[in-house]
Amino acid sequence: MYSHGFLKVAAASHKTKLGDSMYNVKEMLEILKEAKKKGAALICFPELCITGYSVGDMLFQRYLYLDSLNAIKYLLDNNPFPGVVIFGSYVIINDTLYNCSFVIQNKKILGIIPKTFLPHTNEFYESRWFASGNNLIKDLKNIKFLGQNVPFGKLLFENENRDVIFGAEICGDVWAPTSPNEKLFANGALIVLNSSASPAHIGKKEKRHLLTQSTTMKFNSAYVYVSNNASESTSEVVFSSHLIIAEDGNIISEYDRITFENNIIYGDIDIKKLHFLRRNNSYYKQTQALARDVDFQYVKFELEENAEYAFEELPERLPFVPKKRADLERITMIQGASIRKRLDYVGTEKVVLGVSGGLDSTLALLSLVHAYDEAEIDRKNIIAVTMPSAETSKRTYENAKALIEKLKCAFKEIRIDLEVRRQLELINHSTEKDTTYENIQARIRTTTLMNLANQEKAVMIGTTDMSEIALGWSTFGGDQTGMYGINAGLPKTVVREVVKYYQEIFPDVKDIIDDILKTPISPELTGSNQKTEDLIGKFEINDFILYHFLVNGDDFERVSYLLTKAFGLNGNEAREYVNNFSNRFFTQQYKRLSMPEGVKIMAVSLSPRSELKLSGDHYPPKI
Repeated sequence: MYSHGFLKVAAASHKTKLGDSMYNVKEMLEILKEAKKKGAALICFPELCITGYSVGDMLFQRYLYLDSLNAIKYLLDNNPFPGVVIFGSYVIINDTLYNCSFVIQNKKILGIIPKTFLPHTNEFYESRWFASGNNLIKDLKNIKFLGQNVPFGKLLFENENRDVIFGAEICGDVWAPTSPNEKLFANGALIVLNSSASPAHIGKKEKRHLLTQSTTMKFNSAYVYVSNNASESTSEVVFSSHLIIAEDGNIISEYDRITFENNIIYGDIDIKKLHFLRRNNSYYKQTQALARDVDFQYVKFELEENAEYAFEELPERLPFVPKKRADLERITMIQGASIRKRLDYVGTEKVVLGVSGGLDSTLALLSLVHAYDEAEIDRKNIIAVTMPSAETSKRTYENAKALIEKLKCAFKEIRIDLEVRRQLELINHSTEKDTTYENIQARIRTTTLMNLANQEKAVMIGTTDMSEIALGWSTFGGDQTGMYGINAGLPKTVVREVVKYYQEIFPDVKDIIDDILKTPISPELTGSNQKTEDLIGKFEINDFILYHFLVNGDDFERVSYLLTKAFGLNGNEAREYVNNFSNRFFTQQYKRLSMPEGVKIMAVSLSPRSELKLSGDHYPPKI
């Protein structure tokens, strides 16, 4: 299955009888029937899975080789699977045995890749039976096998459009200091499939995790690792049955229980994301000059593109939100360090902060208090200001005041009604509650806070978060600015989670925070009935779009498709969300070009100085 840039792959381990090649192939065929129903495009089986890995000196016997050939022919003749199958067997060339990975599709052998690194330590004795293919592949590019002329050696497999490219290596190759997968990835492979026979012993599972996660992270790639299972032999070792599918440093599917039965797992590889990450990876670009290899043969395989995709797991609705408590703690540490360094540089211990009773200013205040406590600075140096107007609700005002007082910060209240009226009269405004009316309030608050900061020799803290910065949901010259943007690196969905986390650190204000979390998000510039999400859409959906656009590099057509899967929107609703985001994101870049400094916390930042290089007059794409 291949659709919308997602490729379904499978890792399978079958019941094995040592030396009974036909039995083993028939078990493989049963798995292939299941994989066909699930729509996998690629499936990988273990090392030497035709004969079994542990046949030992029987590898030298001609009968076993002939049995393996007959079994492979039977597999080709009866293959029910339309995709690509990778499995392990061996070939004999000039009476020399080579442990190989076979790549087939339907009745055709697409290629054979010999193993490079042969383990010969502890329980492994492979160099007793096999030769490394490292030297052979320099001279031999094709071999005759079962009547077919088969590409041999350094191979990469590509579909017609060249957007899906994969390679194969065998077991110990991935454990070597310089693995074949490095050359495969550097020369275009997005996926490497490893047919393995790996014993189970304490600590080895974790090492496999380390290997697969590290290599896929470095090369923005995917890795499919398949070990044989315990059914083949327990004479000296128990084979691990370990199946891993990893992508870009993460294990997306795994089976790690020791079993004697047929087993298969599936994973959705995000091909488009991997391409984007590589285009954006300067290390990968530089690797081209060091690792490009003109000796690779590129072999075509067939890959049908489907209209729909059946996900193993639906796309994560809150992709920015950390899943580990330790990451939330890390966020507080980053925010705390950022503000402490800025205060140290400026030469003050004072900050001025507007507190509205909303989520963003609540997080800013909590983060400042936490940072001051860590640095043993008196909380009274945090000058927290409420700035109510006629539009401010009693609920948010009382929450803001109670939070400041319970946290024992310096409290100030400055009403802005009179100043708002003066500004309206100055420009002869009709007092209609329009954009001008709203922006005057925001700018007066910011100017007042700036002036107060000057008077107190303090740093004025901006509270706008990444989601609002992305959507331009701020007043230019108002809450868009500040002397330091403490929340600029956090999307709204993460702001909410960090505020919840602070309830553990500051239990005395837990009830106040609870009510703030329940309060609808509103700028309260035309009254408490003004709901932000009614105007710009739900933040969890906008954050989803932001993540997939900037982190994964998805085009808006694909983001729209993912919205229908993750949130159950219909096509029109998804397109409306995406077009609204696109319009706001691009037309509001001018606000980001003059935004205050603020620390990067997540995988992406919107800073125009360090990360997002975008002109202020780039036209928004539409779908």
